[in-house]
Amino acid sequence: MSEFQYEGECHGCFMIKKVNHIPFCESCNSKMERDLVRQRSYDYSELTAHLSSKEEKENVRKDIISKHGAKLELVIDEKYDPSN
Repeated sequence: MSEFQYEGECHGCFMIKKVNHIPFCESCNSKMERDLVRQRSYDYSELTAHLSSKEEKENVRKDIISKHGAKLELVIDEKYDPSN
């Protein structure tokens, strides 16, 4: 996982906090990770990039949706259909 090493403005919430290399704070980084998985951008997500099978990646996606819902939290994508 990304380390939150320095103080800076988070590009997600625009607050001064410890941020990672993106720079996102811990909360916004978690939201971004969940959004990437919801959109099936598995190769870009730290949560799923290491998983080998599509079935494993889909299981992570289903788990995220069941715990946090299908709605995107940080990413704005007007084409996204959460029913997929």
